[in-house]
Amino acid sequence: MKKFKLVIFIAFIILLFTAVFFLFFNKEEDQGTEIIKSDKLDNSKNASIKTSSIPVKVVKILKGDLPLRLKISGSAQAREKATIKSEVSGKIFNIYIKPGQKVIRGQLLIKIDDTEKKLEVAKAEANKLKCLAQYLIDSEFEDAVSTDKISPQEIEMFKKAKSAYLKAITDFNAGRITQEQFDKINNRYERIMVSSGSLRQEIKKANDGLADAIISLKQAKINLKRTFIRSPFDGVISDLKVSKGESINSGQELLKVINLKSVYIEGFALESEVKNLNVSTKVRIKFDSFNDKYIYGRIDSISPEVDSTNKTISIFVKIDNSNSKILPGMHAEMDIEYKIFKNVFKVPNKAIIVRQDRPLIFVVKGKIVNWVYVDLGPKNDEEQGIIKFYSEVKEGDQVVIEGHSTLAHQSRIKIIK
Repeated sequence: MKKFKLVIFIAFIILLFTAVFFLFFNKEEDQGTEIIKSDKLDNSKNASIKTSSIPVKVVKILKGDLPLRLKISGSAQAREKATIKSEVSGKIFNIYIKPGQKVIRGQLLIKIDDTEKKLEVAKAEANKLKCLAQYLIDSEFEDAVSTDKISPQEIEMFKKAKSAYLKAITDFNAGRITQEQFDKINNRYERIMVSSGSLRQEIKKANDGLADAIISLKQAKINLKRTFIRSPFDGVISDLKVSKGESINSGQELLKVINLKSVYIEGFALESEVKNLNVSTKVRIKFDSFNDKYIYGRIDSISPEVDSTNKTISIFVKIDNSNSKILPGMHAEMDIEYKIFKNVFKVPNKAIIVRQDRPLIFVVKGKIVNWVYVDLGPKNDEEQGIIKFYSEVKEGDQVVIEGHSTLAHQSRIKIIK
C-alpha cells in the first residue's frame, strides 16, 4: 500500500513538472514571437521612411545685385492742395461739382449770386462818368501845359532827374542803395515833374475825384468776378462744405481741391541714418492699401534740419501717381537702397538653416537633396548673400525653401508648387 502511494506521488510530481515546463516554455516562445513581429514592423516602417518622398518647395539660386535697405515709415502728401474760401459775401446760386469729381484748371465750381455785385459795378460806372464829365468841364478853362513853355534849363533839369530816378530803381533792386536814399531821389523827381506840368493832369484828375472813381469801378468789377469760384489747378474735389441757397460770408471755407498727380511721400529717418541718405537714391515703397505689390521712387530732397522733439529728419520721395491711386494720408513703408553688392550668389533667407552650428542649404539633385554648408555674406530682409559653397553649386540650381526642417542628406523629395 505504501509502494502504491509512493508511485502515485512520483507520478503526480512528474505530471506537475511536465505541466509547468510546457506552460513556461510556451510563454517564452510566444513572447519571442511578439518581439520578432515588432522588429519586423519597425524595419518595415524605417524602410518606408527611407523610400518615401518628402514634399518641398524650391526656388533657383540666383546671381546678381543684392541691395541693402534702410526701412523707414512715411505717408503720402500732395504738393498742390487748396482750401478755397469765398472772397465776397452772398448766397450760393449754384454748385456744379461734387466730392470726388475730377476738375480741370479754370473750371467753374460754384456760382455766388451776383445781383448786388452787378449793381455795385453799375453804380461805380455812373460815378466814373460823373467825375469824368466834371474833369472835362474843368479842363476847358485851363490851357494845356506844353513843353514849349518850359525853358531849356528846366528841360535839362527834368532829364537829369529822370535819369537819376531810373538809375536809382536799378541800384535799389540790386541792393546798392537804401530805401531812404531811393525815396529821396524819387521825391525830387516827382517835384520836378509837378513843377514842369508833367503830372498836372494826374493831379487834376485826383482833385475832381475821377481817379477814385476809376479805382472803385475796377474794384467793383473784381468783386463781380469773384462770384465765379473756379478751380486753381487740375485736381479732385476732396471736400464740399456749402450747399445751394446757403448764405456765406467773405473768408468762409467752401471746398478743397487736391492735385493727386502732385502726390509725394514724406518719410522720417533717424538722425543716425542720415549718412545712408542721398538725393536720387532709389526707394522701394509698399502701402498698407496695396500690400500685394511695391512701387518705386527716388529721394527728391532731404530736410536740412533735425526735428528737436523726435530726433528725425524728413525726406521727400518723388513717385509716379499718374493713375491717381495713391491718396494723401496713406501710410507707407519705405526701403531705401543705400548700398548694392554686385554680382553675388543669393538665396531667400528662409532657405538657410543651421545644423551643428553651421549654416547650410539643401540643393536639389534629381529626386534627392544634398545639404551644402555655406559661408554667409551680406543680407537684406528678403535675400541672403553667399560667399562660399562647400560643395559644387552653380547658378540656376534649385534650393529648398519650405519642408527642409525634417530633411537629411540625400533625402528623397517631391517638389510641390
